[in-house]
Amino acid sequence: MNCPTLPLRTASALRVLLLAVLLWARPHALATEPETELEPVIDAASLIEPALLSGPGFNVDAHVELRGYMAHFRLDTRLGPMQAPSVEILAEREAELPALELLDAATHSQAFIDAASDRLLQTAHSLANIALHPIDTVTGVPLGVARFLRDKLVRYGDQAQSLSDHAARRLGSSGNPWQASAGPMTEARHGDDSDAPPRQRKTWLTRISREGERWVKRELKYNTVKRDLARRLGIDPYSGNPLVQERLSSLAWIGSAGNFSAGKALDAVGGVGAQVLAQGGRIDEVVWRLSPDDLRARNAQRLQSVCRDEFLIRQFLRRGAFTPTLQTALVDHLQTLQPESGCDLFLELAMTAQGELEARFLANGLGLIASHLGARARGGQLLTIGAGFAWRTRDGEIVLPLAVDRLSWTVQAARFFTQPALREGQRSVLIDGDASVMALRELRQLGWRVTTHAPRAHAPPYARKSDTASDSSTRVEMPE
Repeated sequence: MNCPTLPLRTASALRVLLLAVLLWARPHALATEPETELEPVIDAASLIEPALLSGPGFNVDAHVELRGYMAHFRLDTRLGPMQAPSVEILAEREAELPALELLDAATHSQAFIDAASDRLLQTAHSLANIALHPIDTVTGVPLGVARFLRDKLVRYGDQAQSLSDHAARRLGSSGNPWQASAGPMTEARHGDDSDAPPRQRKTWLTRISREGERWVKRELKYNTVKRDLARRLGIDPYSGNPLVQERLSSLAWIGSAGNFSAGKALDAVGGVGAQVLAQGGRIDEVVWRLSPDDLRARNAQRLQSVCRDEFLIRQFLRRGAFTPTLQTALVDHLQTLQPESGCDLFLELAMTAQGELEARFLANGLGLIASHLGARARGGQLLTIGAGFAWRTRDGEIVLPLAVDRLSWTVQAARFFTQPALREGQRSVLIDGDASVMALRELRQLGWRVTTHAPRAHAPPYARKSDTASDSSTRVEMPE
Protein backbone atom coordinates (compact mmCIF):
# COMPACT_ATOMS: atom_id res chain seq x y z
CA MET A 1 0.00 0.00 0.00
CA ASN A 2 1.49 3.31 -1.06
CA CYS A 3 1.33 6.20 1.44
CA PRO A 4 0.53 9.58 -0.06
CA THR A 5 3.41 12.02 -0.04
CA LEU A 6 3.13 15.70 0.71
CA PRO A 7 4.49 18.24 -1.72
CA LEU A 8 8.03 19.29 -0.86
CA ARG A 9 7.00 22.89 -0.09
CA THR A 10 4.21 21.74 2.27
CA ALA A 11 6.50 19.28 4.10
CA SER A 12 9.13 21.97 4.59
CA ALA A 13 6.54 24.36 5.95
CA LEU A 14 5.31 21.74 8.45
CA ARG A 15 8.87 21.09 9.65
CA VAL A 16 9.44 24.81 10.22
CA LEU A 17 6.13 25.08 12.08
CA LEU A 18 6.96 22.07 14.28
CA LEU A 19 10.39 23.50 15.09
CA ALA A 20 8.83 26.84 16.02
CA VAL A 21 6.35 25.12 18.33
CA LEU A 22 9.13 23.17 20.05
CA LEU A 23 11.27 26.27 20.51
CA TRP A 24 8.30 28.14 22.02
CA ALA A 25 7.21 25.27 24.26
CA ARG A 26 10.64 24.51 25.73
CA PRO A 27 11.18 27.75 27.71
CA HIS A 28 7.51 27.87 28.70
CA ALA A 29 7.66 24.28 29.98
CA LEU A 30 10.77 25.11 31.95
CA ALA A 31 9.11 28.20 33.33
CA THR A 32 6.25 26.14 34.77
CA GLU A 33 8.60 23.90 36.71
CA PRO A 34 8.87 25.12 40.32
CA GLU A 35 12.03 26.94 41.24
CA THR A 36 13.81 25.14 44.05
CA GLU A 37 17.06 25.22 45.99
CA LEU A 38 19.50 22.91 47.71
CA GLU A 39 20.12 23.00 51.44
CA PRO A 40 23.36 24.88 52.10
CA VAL A 41 26.25 24.77 54.53
CA ILE A 42 26.02 27.98 56.55
CA ASP A 43 27.80 29.82 59.32
CA ALA A 44 26.58 28.65 62.70
CA ALA A 45 26.48 32.29 63.83
CA SER A 46 23.74 33.01 61.30
CA LEU A 47 21.46 30.42 62.91
CA ILE A 48 22.09 30.57 66.66
CA GLU A 49 22.86 33.20 69.22
CA PRO A 50 26.49 33.85 70.26
CA ALA A 51 25.96 32.22 73.67
CA LEU A 52 25.51 28.87 71.92
CA LEU A 53 28.69 29.16 69.85
CA SER A 54 31.19 28.83 72.68
CA GLY A 55 31.41 28.82 76.43
CA PRO A 56 33.26 27.27 79.36
CA GLY A 57 34.46 23.88 78.19
CA PHE A 58 32.97 23.82 74.69
CA ASN A 59 33.27 25.21 71.18
CA VAL A 60 30.93 24.74 68.24
CA ASP A 61 32.22 24.25 64.70
CA ALA A 62 31.78 27.52 62.82
CA HIS A 63 30.19 25.80 59.82
CA VAL A 64 26.99 23.81 60.05
CA GLU A 65 25.36 21.58 57.46
CA LEU A 66 21.62 21.89 56.91
CA ARG A 67 20.23 18.45 56.17
CA GLY A 68 16.57 17.56 56.22
CA TYR A 69 15.74 21.13 57.41
CA MET A 70 17.80 20.56 60.56
CA ALA A 71 21.21 21.97 61.45
CA HIS A 72 23.82 19.35 62.28
CA PHE A 73 26.34 20.76 64.76
CA ARG A 74 29.68 19.45 65.97
CA LEU A 75 30.92 20.35 69.45
CA ASP A 76 34.33 19.97 71.03
CA THR A 77 34.22 19.57 74.81
CA ARG A 78 36.73 18.74 77.51
CA LEU A 79 35.20 15.27 77.74
CA GLY A 80 35.14 14.54 74.03
CA PRO A 81 33.36 15.47 70.79
CA MET A 82 29.57 15.56 70.53
CA GLN A 83 27.07 15.65 67.69
CA ALA A 84 23.88 17.70 67.89
CA PRO A 85 21.45 17.27 64.95
CA SER A 86 19.31 20.33 65.75
CA VAL A 87 19.42 23.69 67.51
CA GLU A 88 17.29 22.31 70.34
CA ILE A 89 19.56 19.33 70.92
CA LEU A 90 22.63 21.60 70.72
CA ALA A 91 21.20 23.79 73.47
CA GLU A 92 20.45 20.74 75.61
CA ARG A 93 23.89 19.23 75.12
CA GLU A 94 25.49 22.49 76.21
CA ALA A 95 23.13 22.81 79.18
CA GLU A 96 24.11 19.29 80.26
CA LEU A 97 27.83 20.06 80.33
CA PRO A 98 28.03 21.22 84.00
CA ALA A 99 26.16 18.09 85.07
CA LEU A 100 28.33 15.95 82.82
CA GLU A 101 31.51 17.27 84.44
CA LEU A 102 30.10 16.56 87.89
CA LEU A 103 29.17 13.04 86.83
CA ASP A 104 32.62 12.51 85.37
CA ALA A 105 34.29 13.68 88.56
CA ALA A 106 32.02 11.51 90.71
CA THR A 107 32.67 8.37 88.63
CA HIS A 108 36.41 8.95 88.91
CA SER A 109 36.36 9.60 92.66
CA GLN A 110 38.17 7.25 94.97
CA ALA A 111 34.91 6.39 96.74
CA PHE A 112 33.35 5.28 93.47
CA ILE A 113 36.43 3.26 92.49
CA ASP A 114 36.52 1.54 95.86
CA ALA A 115 32.83 0.63 95.67
CA ALA A 116 32.89 -0.57 92.09
CA SER A 117 34.27 -4.01 91.48
CA ASP A 118 35.11 -5.05 87.92
CA ARG A 119 31.95 -7.10 87.78
CA LEU A 120 29.74 -4.21 88.86
CA LEU A 121 31.36 -1.87 86.38
CA GLN A 122 30.91 -4.37 83.58
CA THR A 123 27.20 -4.60 84.34
CA ALA A 124 26.95 -0.82 84.69
CA HIS A 125 28.41 -0.34 81.22
CA SER A 126 25.90 -2.84 79.85
CA LEU A 127 23.09 -0.92 81.50
CA ALA A 128 24.32 2.35 80.00
CA ASN A 129 24.35 0.81 76.55
CA ILE A 130 20.86 -0.65 76.91
CA ALA A 131 19.50 2.62 78.26
CA LEU A 132 20.94 4.57 75.35
CA HIS A 133 20.39 2.05 72.56
CA PRO A 134 17.34 -0.11 73.40
CA ILE A 135 16.97 -1.01 69.72
CA ASP A 136 20.26 -0.95 67.82
CA THR A 137 18.61 -1.05 64.41
CA VAL A 138 16.55 2.10 64.94
CA THR A 139 19.23 4.60 63.92
CA GLY A 140 17.19 7.02 61.85
CA VAL A 141 16.69 7.48 58.15
CA PRO A 142 18.95 9.70 56.03
CA LEU A 143 16.33 12.39 55.44
CA GLY A 144 15.44 12.72 59.10
CA VAL A 145 12.42 14.95 59.64
CA ALA A 146 12.38 15.86 55.93
CA ARG A 147 10.40 12.71 55.21
CA PHE A 148 7.41 14.27 56.98
CA LEU A 149 7.34 16.90 54.22
CA ARG A 150 6.66 14.45 51.44
CA ASP A 151 3.52 14.70 49.38
CA LYS A 152 2.96 10.98 49.86
CA LEU A 153 3.40 8.91 52.97
CA VAL A 154 6.20 6.41 52.55
CA ARG A 155 4.95 3.47 54.54
CA TYR A 156 7.52 2.97 57.25
CA GLY A 157 4.78 1.26 59.21
CA ASP A 158 5.76 -2.25 58.16
CA GLN A 159 9.41 -1.45 58.78
CA ALA A 160 8.61 -0.03 62.19
CA GLN A 161 6.56 -3.10 63.00
CA SER A 162 9.40 -5.42 62.07
CA LEU A 163 11.83 -3.34 64.12
CA SER A 164 9.44 -3.48 67.04
CA ASP A 165 9.15 -7.24 66.72
CA HIS A 166 12.93 -7.46 66.69
CA ALA A 167 13.03 -5.38 69.85
CA ALA A 168 10.43 -7.58 71.49
CA ARG A 169 12.48 -10.67 70.70
CA ARG A 170 15.59 -8.97 72.01
CA LEU A 171 14.02 -7.68 75.20
CA GLY A 172 12.08 -10.87 75.77
CA SER A 173 8.79 -11.39 77.53
CA SER A 174 10.47 -11.26 80.93
CA GLY A 175 11.96 -7.83 80.32
CA ASN A 176 15.53 -9.09 80.13
CA PRO A 177 17.40 -6.57 77.96
CA TRP A 178 20.34 -8.80 77.07
CA GLN A 179 20.42 -11.61 74.57
CA ALA A 180 21.75 -14.98 75.65
CA SER A 181 24.65 -14.92 73.24
CA ALA A 182 28.05 -16.49 73.49
CA GLY A 183 30.92 -14.50 74.92
CA PRO A 184 34.64 -14.67 74.31
CA MET A 185 36.23 -18.12 74.71
CA THR A 186 32.90 -19.61 75.75
CA GLU A 187 33.47 -22.95 74.09
CA ALA A 188 36.95 -23.39 75.54
CA ARG A 189 35.59 -22.73 79.01
CA HIS A 190 33.35 -25.81 78.84
CA GLY A 191 36.18 -28.19 78.00
CA ASP A 192 35.82 -31.40 76.00
CA ASP A 193 32.36 -32.68 76.85
CA SER A 194 31.35 -34.06 73.47
CA ASP A 195 30.28 -37.32 75.07
CA ALA A 196 28.18 -35.65 77.73
CA PRO A 197 24.37 -35.60 77.36
CA PRO A 198 22.97 -32.47 75.74
CA ARG A 199 22.35 -29.64 78.19
CA GLN A 200 21.63 -25.96 77.93
CA ARG A 201 24.78 -24.00 78.48
CA LYS A 202 24.67 -20.70 80.28
CA THR A 203 27.00 -18.27 78.59
CA TRP A 204 28.85 -15.55 80.45
CA LEU A 205 26.49 -12.87 79.14
CA THR A 206 23.42 -14.93 80.04
CA ARG A 207 24.57 -15.20 83.63
CA ILE A 208 25.43 -11.51 83.90
CA SER A 209 22.20 -10.42 82.26
CA ARG A 210 19.94 -12.61 84.39
CA GLU A 211 21.80 -11.65 87.52
CA GLY A 212 21.63 -7.99 86.50
CA GLU A 213 17.91 -8.22 85.81
CA ARG A 214 17.28 -9.80 89.20
CA TRP A 215 19.31 -7.13 90.98
CA VAL A 216 17.57 -4.30 89.17
CA LYS A 217 14.05 -5.62 89.67
CA ARG A 218 14.27 -6.99 93.20
CA GLU A 219 17.14 -5.47 95.11
CA LEU A 220 18.99 -2.45 93.76
CA LYS A 221 16.33 0.05 92.63
CA TYR A 222 18.58 1.18 89.84
CA ASN A 223 15.92 3.18 87.99
CA THR A 224 14.88 5.02 91.14
CA VAL A 225 18.45 6.02 91.94
CA LYS A 226 19.07 7.11 88.35
CA ARG A 227 15.98 9.32 88.23
CA ASP A 228 16.87 10.84 91.60
CA LEU A 229 20.39 11.66 90.41
CA ALA A 230 19.04 13.19 87.20
CA ARG A 231 16.59 15.28 89.19
CA ARG A 232 19.33 16.61 91.46
CA LEU A 233 21.37 17.49 88.37
CA GLY A 234 18.39 19.01 86.58
CA ILE A 235 18.81 16.79 83.51
CA ASP A 236 16.73 14.27 81.60
CA PRO A 237 17.28 10.73 82.95
CA TYR A 238 16.58 9.47 79.41
CA SER A 239 18.95 11.90 77.70
CA GLY A 240 20.30 10.80 74.33
CA ASN A 241 23.74 12.19 75.22
CA PRO A 242 26.04 9.15 75.26
CA LEU A 243 28.57 10.82 77.55
CA VAL A 244 25.90 11.67 80.11
CA GLN A 245 24.13 8.34 79.81
CA GLU A 246 27.25 6.26 80.40
CA ARG A 247 28.27 8.14 83.55
CA LEU A 248 24.77 8.56 84.95
CA SER A 249 23.98 4.86 84.52
CA SER A 250 27.30 3.77 86.04
CA LEU A 251 26.87 6.03 89.07
CA ALA A 252 23.27 4.89 89.55
CA TRP A 253 24.18 1.23 89.26
CA ILE A 254 26.98 1.40 91.81
CA GLY A 255 24.95 3.69 94.04
CA SER A 256 22.05 1.26 94.12
CA ALA A 257 24.27 -1.52 95.46
CA GLY A 258 23.76 -0.30 99.01
CA ASN A 259 27.37 0.36 100.04
CA PHE A 260 27.88 3.61 98.12
CA SER A 261 25.94 6.87 98.21
CA ALA A 262 25.70 8.30 94.72
CA GLY A 263 24.23 11.52 96.05
CA LYS A 264 27.08 12.06 98.49
CA ALA A 265 29.53 11.35 95.70
CA LEU A 266 28.03 14.25 93.74
CA ASP A 267 28.09 16.48 96.81
CA ALA A 268 31.74 15.66 97.35
CA VAL A 269 32.74 16.98 93.91
CA GLY A 270 31.09 20.35 94.13
CA GLY A 271 27.32 20.43 94.42
CA VAL A 272 24.39 19.38 92.30
CA GLY A 273 20.93 20.11 91.14
CA ALA A 274 18.83 22.89 89.79
CA GLN A 275 21.47 25.35 91.04
CA VAL A 276 23.68 24.09 88.19
CA LEU A 277 21.16 23.99 85.35
CA ALA A 278 18.18 26.28 84.83
CA GLN A 279 15.87 24.19 82.69
CA GLY A 280 12.88 26.49 83.09
CA GLY A 281 10.32 23.72 83.33
CA ARG A 282 11.48 21.94 80.19
CA ILE A 283 11.39 18.54 81.87
CA ASP A 284 8.05 17.45 83.25
CA GLU A 285 8.25 16.71 86.96
CA VAL A 286 6.59 13.31 86.47
CA VAL A 287 9.54 12.09 84.37
CA TRP A 288 11.74 12.32 87.45
CA ARG A 289 9.09 11.19 89.93
CA LEU A 290 7.51 8.15 88.27
CA SER A 291 9.06 4.86 87.24
CA PRO A 292 8.88 4.01 83.53
CA ASP A 293 5.98 1.61 84.19
CA ASP A 294 4.06 4.15 86.27
CA LEU A 295 4.76 6.85 83.69
CA ARG A 296 3.45 4.59 80.93
CA ALA A 297 0.26 3.95 82.91
CA ARG A 298 -0.20 7.68 83.47
CA ASN A 299 0.28 8.43 79.77
CA ALA A 300 -2.09 5.63 78.76
CA GLN A 301 -4.84 7.11 80.91
CA ARG A 302 -4.36 10.55 79.37
CA LEU A 303 -4.29 9.17 75.82
CA GLN A 304 -7.53 7.29 76.35
CA SER A 305 -9.31 10.62 76.76
CA VAL A 306 -8.38 11.75 73.23
CA CYS A 307 -7.72 8.56 71.22
CA ARG A 308 -10.07 5.64 70.68
CA ASP A 309 -7.94 2.64 69.69
CA GLU A 310 -6.70 1.09 72.94
CA PHE A 311 -4.50 -1.45 71.18
CA LEU A 312 -2.82 1.34 69.22
CA ILE A 313 -2.29 3.30 72.45
CA ARG A 314 -0.56 0.33 74.04
CA GLN A 315 1.60 -0.17 70.96
CA PHE A 316 2.66 3.46 70.91
CA LEU A 317 3.54 3.51 74.59
CA ARG A 318 5.65 0.36 74.41
CA ARG A 319 7.31 0.64 71.02
CA GLY A 320 9.02 3.14 68.82
CA ALA A 321 11.56 5.94 69.08
CA PHE A 322 9.99 8.05 71.84
CA THR A 323 11.85 8.18 75.14
CA PRO A 324 9.61 8.40 78.22
CA THR A 325 10.36 12.14 78.31
CA LEU A 326 9.33 12.80 74.69
CA GLN A 327 6.39 10.44 75.01
CA THR A 328 5.13 12.38 78.01
CA ALA A 329 5.52 15.70 76.18
CA LEU A 330 3.54 14.42 73.19
CA VAL A 331 0.78 13.00 75.38
CA ASP A 332 0.50 16.21 77.39
CA HIS A 333 0.18 18.28 74.20
CA LEU A 334 -2.59 16.00 72.94
CA GLN A 335 -4.34 16.32 76.28
CA THR A 336 -4.16 20.12 75.97
CA LEU A 337 -5.38 20.20 72.37
CA GLN A 338 -8.21 17.65 72.84
CA PRO A 339 -8.53 16.82 69.13
CA GLU A 340 -12.05 16.04 68.02
CA SER A 341 -10.71 13.50 65.53
CA GLY A 342 -7.48 12.25 63.97
CA CYS A 343 -5.69 11.16 67.13
CA ASP A 344 -5.44 7.49 66.15
CA LEU A 345 -3.99 8.33 62.73
CA PHE A 346 -1.50 10.65 64.39
CA LEU A 347 -0.36 7.87 66.75
CA GLU A 348 0.18 5.62 63.74
CA LEU A 349 2.30 8.35 62.19
CA ALA A 350 4.22 8.75 65.47
CA MET A 351 4.98 5.04 65.55
CA THR A 352 6.86 5.39 62.27
CA ALA A 353 9.33 7.87 63.81
CA GLN A 354 12.89 6.68 63.48
CA GLY A 355 15.01 8.09 66.29
CA GLU A 356 15.00 11.01 68.69
CA LEU A 357 15.08 13.74 66.04
CA GLU A 358 11.85 12.60 64.38
CA ALA A 359 10.16 12.02 67.74
CA ARG A 360 11.03 15.59 68.75
CA PHE A 361 9.66 16.90 65.44
CA LEU A 362 6.23 15.41 66.13
CA ALA A 363 6.04 16.35 69.82
CA ASN A 364 7.33 19.87 69.19
CA GLY A 365 4.88 20.29 66.31
CA LEU A 366 1.98 19.74 68.69
CA GLY A 367 3.64 22.21 71.07
CA LEU A 368 3.75 24.84 68.33
CA ILE A 369 0.02 24.45 67.70
CA ALA A 370 -0.84 24.68 71.40
CA SER A 371 1.38 27.72 72.03
CA HIS A 372 0.38 29.64 68.90
CA LEU A 373 -3.37 29.07 68.94
CA GLY A 374 -3.96 28.88 72.67
CA ALA A 375 -7.60 28.25 73.59
CA ARG A 376 -8.63 28.53 69.92
CA ALA A 377 -6.87 25.23 69.21
CA ARG A 378 -8.89 23.13 71.63
CA GLY A 379 -11.29 20.74 69.96
CA GLY A 380 -9.90 21.00 66.43
CA GLN A 381 -8.94 18.15 64.12
CA LEU A 382 -5.61 16.43 63.57
CA LEU A 383 -5.07 15.96 59.84
CA THR A 384 -2.66 13.58 58.17
CA ILE A 385 -1.54 15.27 54.95
CA GLY A 386 0.92 13.43 52.76
CA ALA A 387 3.60 12.21 55.15
CA GLY A 388 3.04 15.03 57.62
CA PHE A 389 0.33 16.37 59.86
CA ALA A 390 -1.58 19.59 60.37
CA TRP A 391 -4.34 21.01 62.55
CA ARG A 392 -7.74 22.30 61.45
CA THR A 393 -9.33 24.73 63.88
CA ARG A 394 -13.05 24.83 64.55
CA ASP A 395 -13.36 27.85 62.25
CA GLY A 396 -11.66 25.97 59.38
CA GLU A 397 -8.12 27.36 59.40
CA ILE A 398 -5.39 24.83 58.55
CA VAL A 399 -2.29 25.25 60.71
CA LEU A 400 0.84 23.40 59.65
CA PRO A 401 3.52 23.13 62.37
CA LEU A 402 7.12 22.70 61.21
CA ALA A 403 9.50 22.16 64.12
CA VAL A 404 12.58 22.62 61.92
CA ASP A 405 15.70 24.77 62.21
CA ARG A 406 15.52 26.25 58.72
CA LEU A 407 13.10 25.54 55.91
CA SER A 408 14.62 25.52 52.42
CA TRP A 409 12.48 25.43 49.28
CA THR A 410 13.63 22.00 48.12
CA VAL A 411 11.93 19.93 45.45
CA GLN A 412 10.35 17.90 48.22
CA ALA A 413 9.04 20.98 50.06
CA ALA A 414 7.63 22.44 46.83
CA ARG A 415 5.71 19.26 46.12
CA PHE A 416 4.40 19.05 49.67
CA PHE A 417 3.02 22.58 49.79
CA THR A 418 1.35 22.32 46.38
CA GLN A 419 -0.77 19.29 47.30
CA PRO A 420 -4.50 19.68 46.56
CA ALA A 421 -5.29 19.39 50.27
CA LEU A 422 -3.18 22.49 50.97
CA ARG A 423 -4.40 24.82 48.23
CA GLU A 424 -7.64 26.25 49.53
CA GLY A 425 -8.87 28.18 52.54
CA GLN A 426 -7.04 30.02 55.28
CA ARG A 427 -3.65 28.43 55.87
CA SER A 428 -0.87 29.19 58.32
CA VAL A 429 2.56 27.61 58.68
CA LEU A 430 4.41 27.81 62.01
CA ILE A 431 8.18 27.39 61.67
CA ASP A 432 10.10 26.71 64.85
CA GLY A 433 13.25 28.21 63.36
CA ASP A 434 13.93 30.21 60.22
CA ALA A 435 13.20 29.96 56.49
CA SER A 436 15.17 30.86 53.39
CA VAL A 437 14.25 33.88 51.29
CA MET A 438 13.01 31.59 48.53
CA ALA A 439 10.89 29.52 50.92
CA LEU A 440 9.25 32.65 52.37
CA ARG A 441 8.56 34.05 48.90
CA GLU A 442 7.07 30.83 47.55
CA LEU A 443 4.92 30.22 50.61
CA ARG A 444 3.47 33.72 50.46
CA GLN A 445 2.76 33.37 46.76
CA LEU A 446 0.86 30.18 47.53
CA GLY A 447 -1.29 32.04 50.03
CA TRP A 448 0.29 30.90 53.31
CA ARG A 449 0.57 33.08 56.39
CA VAL A 450 4.08 32.42 57.66
CA THR A 451 5.37 32.68 61.22
CA THR A 452 9.07 32.07 61.73
CA HIS A 453 10.58 31.57 65.18
CA ALA A 454 7.09 30.64 66.28
CA PRO A 455 6.57 30.57 70.06
CA ARG A 456 6.65 27.20 71.74
CA ALA A 457 6.41 26.46 75.44
CA HIS A 458 9.63 25.14 76.99
CA ALA A 459 11.74 25.94 73.92
CA PRO A 460 15.32 26.64 75.03
CA PRO A 461 15.31 30.37 75.94
CA TYR A 462 18.94 30.76 74.88
CA ALA A 463 18.13 29.43 71.38
CA ARG A 464 15.33 31.90 70.66
CA LYS A 465 15.79 34.82 68.30
CA SER A 466 14.73 38.22 69.54
CA ASP A 467 13.70 39.39 66.08
CA THR A 468 10.75 37.05 65.56
CA ALA A 469 9.38 37.54 62.04
CA SER A 470 5.77 36.89 61.17
CA ASP A 471 3.27 37.57 58.44
CA SER A 472 0.53 37.47 61.02
CA SER A 473 -0.78 40.73 62.40
CA THR A 474 -1.22 39.09 65.78
CA ARG A 475 1.85 38.68 67.95
CA VAL A 476 1.81 35.65 70.22
CA GLU A 477 4.01 36.05 73.24
CA MET A 478 6.12 33.13 74.46
CA PRO A 479 4.58 31.68 77.65
CA GLU A 480 6.91 31.82 80.60
